[in-house]
Parts: sequence; structure tokens; C-alpha cells
Amino acid sequence: MRYIRHLLILVATFSLGACASMDCKQPPAEVPSGSDKATVAIYLDKNGYPKASAEKVIVAPGQKIVFVGPDQFDIIFKDKKSPIEKPEIRTSNGVLVLEISKNIFDIEDRKNPENKKNNEMVYRYGIRVNGKVTDPEIIIRPR
Repeated sequence: MRYIRHLLILVATFSLGACASMDCKQPPAEVPSGSDKATVAIYLDKNGYPKASAEKVIVAPGQKIVFVGPDQFDIIFKDKKSPIEKPEIRTSNGVLVLEISKNIFDIEDRKNPENKKNNEMVYRYGIRVNGKVTDPEIIIRPR
């Protein structure tokens, strides 16, 4: 598992470095065909701020998001909206798996009906490493 994590971080770092130098936009992370997981690599820029391999992650109910990065990082949901029960989750082993409930649309209709727009839900979250935070998004769309 450690080697896979290091390989993902290495690939993300080189591809994002090339993208940053060409001033291009990162495509969203999506679940590949035949899988139920989207992978997001987390790395630190030259100033120590966390960056994600994708600024948006698009998943469906029942799928997972695997965050791979530094040994210690936190995922913090903003705007009092979270696709899971906890508004903040942390890891100390460099890998964090976020599972989206199969009935997330029913749950959100009861809790936050205003969060569902255009048949999708958007969650702003922060990746925190060493007290510094970045702000990507998770988009949940029905299958």
C-alpha cells in the first residue's frame, strides 16, 4: 500500500507541475469505469500549502473517494454541509477513504434541501496540512 501511495503522489506531482507551468486547468477526478473509487493525491506546494490533484471530485452515491498524501492531513467540510456524519476527518497514515452513502440524496432532502441543485449536490471542503488549508469541491451526481 505504501508503494502505491508513493507512486500516486509522484505521478500527481509531476503532472500538476507540468500543468501549473503551462497554466492549464485540472480536470475533475472521477470514478473510472469498472471501479467504485475516485483517487485524489494531496501534495504540498513550494510554500507548504496543500494542493489536490483535482479541484473537483465527481462521484455518485455509494462510491468512495480515496485521498492519498502526506502522513498527516485533515479533510474539513465547510458551510455546515457534509456528505458524511462528521464535519472533519483526519488521518495519520497518509490514506483516507470517504464513503458516500447510497441514499445521500434522501438524507440531504431531509437535512439540507437547499443543497440539491440541478440534480447534484456540491460540498466545499478543505484539505488541511500543517495548519494550512486549500478549498476544493466534491460533486455528487446520481448514476
